[in-house]
Amino acid sequence: MSASVARRVAASGAALLVGTLVVVGVATAVILHTRQVDALDQALLAAAHGRAHPTVEGRVEVEHSRSPVDAWLVKYADPRVPTALARRAERGERPVFADVGDDRVVLLPFEVEGPRDERGLAAASAPRVTLSRSVGSFGVVYTLLSLAVAALATLLQIHAVRRAFRPLERARRDVAHVLGPGEGTRLDTAAPVEVRPLLVSVNDLLDRLEAAHQAQARFTAEAAHELRTPVAAMLGELELALRGERSPEELRRVIASAREEVTRLRRLVEGLTALARLDSGQVDQDRERVRAGELAAAAVASEAAALAAAGCEVSLEVEADPELEGHRPLLEAAVQNLLRNAAAHAPGRPVRVWVGAEAGLAVVGVDDGGPGVPADRRDAVFDRFARSGEARRRDRGGLGLGLPIAREIARRHGGDCTLDAAPGGGTRARVTVRALSG
Repeated sequence: MSASVARRVAASGAALLVGTLVVVGVATAVILHTRQVDALDQALLAAAHGRAHPTVEGRVEVEHSRSPVDAWLVKYADPRVPTALARRAERGERPVFADVGDDRVVLLPFEVEGPRDERGLAAASAPRVTLSRSVGSFGVVYTLLSLAVAALATLLQIHAVRRAFRPLERARRDVAHVLGPGEGTRLDTAAPVEVRPLLVSVNDLLDRLEAAHQAQARFTAEAAHELRTPVAAMLGELELALRGERSPEELRRVIASAREEVTRLRRLVEGLTALARLDSGQVDQDRERVRAGELAAAAVASEAAALAAAGCEVSLEVEADPELEGHRPLLEAAVQNLLRNAAAHAPGRPVRVWVGAEAGLAVVGVDDGGPGVPADRRDAVFDRFARSGEARRRDRGGLGLGLPIAREIARRHGGDCTLDAAPGGGTRARVTVRALSG
């Protein structure tokens, strides 16, 4: 890549240099040619003027070209001067210059001293100044020097560009030596200021890739463990049931237990699907405007049966109803997860759902009357599949995905999900989302 860029830059620079040299050469040639033509005209005019006076010699040398100049007095029907040109010169009072064949001719009218006031015509001629005579040698020398300079400049530019790209080439080799995520290898950022931001960005990308790899590895291990548990339980109970004759009550108990494990698997699949939708960026698609109160009411209606089965009396209070923009199904799922958490950890206790606004954020909170979460455990419960031993005993079907999913959804919408102590005891779970202004 660097060689290709070097060639392109060198080619562009060479084209620009050649164009500049051509313009300079043409301009210089025009100046040189014009000067020699002007010098010849001045010599012709001087010779013609001198010929009009007998004291001046008939031959002079022209500056630059060293061309011989012939001067004479024009007589009637002079074969060396076209008749039309002679008449034009006689009618005027200024010298007339013209090219006649291969010669440059000047006709100078003058007055002849005498009693009758007669007019005469003096002429001078010399070989014309051609381009080959005026700038031929210059053109050859200038062309050769220009080609040499252009070739040398191209080589120097290629060398300079390749040298400037050495930090990128070194970075490419460093990237090639990164065998896989988790090795901690980073690029050396000691480079020119034009390249350093790219190297820093690549290091940031490597950091994110390593973090994503570690999270994926941890998540895969934990998910495999969670999937293995209900499958092993179902297989064990079904194999035990098939070993001999079982009464209808025992078979019903086995089927009910298998149903619980299947329900747990379904919830696990739903949680994994939600995480996949979040990780794939689906939260940034199909956004719509919605009121925070509508989200809270829809979530309460969706979880009403589960809350009633847990013996939780639910109340909904809308203190403020800000408008927000986001992925409505995922936002509803975030609030539903908070309600499921309350039903699982505070059965038989009242649950208060409230909607408010603060500092440009829409807030949906869920207060329960359960035992609460210790302050030192409030961050740990947001890790995927993270559940304390007490939580596992109380809720055998829990997965440890509800709060992590809620937090991820909230953060993708410019907010967060946090846990605090409820004013009346228990846990206060809050989901905040960036609200629309106005």
